Amino acid sequence: MSTPETPKANTQSGANPPTTAFVTHETYTHGHARATVRQHGRRTAEEAAAFLLPELKPGMRLLDVGCGPGSITCGLAARLAPGEVIGIDLSEDTLVNARADAAERGLANLRYQVASVYELPFEDRSFDAVFAHQVLQHLREPGAALAEMLRVLRPGGVLAVRDVDWGTVAYHPSDPWLDRFMAAHVKTWTQNGGDPFMGRKLRALFNASGVAAARISASQWCYATPDETREWGDSYAERLLTSPMGARAVEHGNATPADLQAMATAFRAWARHPDAVWSFTQVAALGRKPA
Repeated sequence: MSTPETPKANTQSGANPPTTAFVTHETYTHGHARATVRQHGRRTAEEAAAFLLPELKPGMRLLDVGCGPGSITCGLAARLAPGEVIGIDLSEDTLVNARADAAERGLANLRYQVASVYELPFEDRSFDAVFAHQVLQHLREPGAALAEMLRVLRPGGVLAVRDVDWGTVAYHPSDPWLDRFMAAHVKTWTQNGGDPFMGRKLRALFNASGVAAARISASQWCYATPDETREWGDSYAERLLTSPMGARAVEHGNATPADLQAMATAFRAWARHPDAVWSFTQVAALGRKPA
């Protein structure tokens, strides 16, 4: 389990510090285990950033906050070349593979570095666009993170974030152990300081941060083919048994090791059921930094 660093104030020029102290590291509920990173690496700019793509033009400078394995970041860099794209994440191990992928694709305009969203190591007004996918849901101080993203964005620049809402999960066939997983997962996530219902709160966050011309949209992640349900169910079974997602539920007393085994078995059985469907809502918020 990761330990937050000592809280410290943001003293960078132009920053808008939060009213309460914040940490530079969070307890990331999902962790960076192999199964988690592999699943995240299936994401693409075409799907995850579809709401942002019409706003992008070649030559723009973009920051991808919490880029993970960089599969989305690579797609953005390809669209914005020769404009510089920078991806930041707290996991150096994950960025090693992201750098190798970018080099293999020949994306000379893309670079990665370890950094915290609470203290971005960039000048004020230095990006044309800032993007964060599935990030705010894991933060204790999402408003502070949003303020820091706005700090490095030029006036009129584009701010784009997308977060899930786990309160919208719908799946079939039902299973008591999958229901048990849902309850333990949401409770553990909240105890870690995150918010699994962040998607529905993005408009409120944008309003509170003074983002201009905010546009809110929603889309579904839906797994309904045999290949899709097997990938989703098997991945979550593996993550329960090998990643912090399961281990932290045990640490918080929300599940036992035997419970994790039963949940994983239920996920694998559900994944192979001919009637299997799993869906939930992704909320996207797009706005601009006021001039």
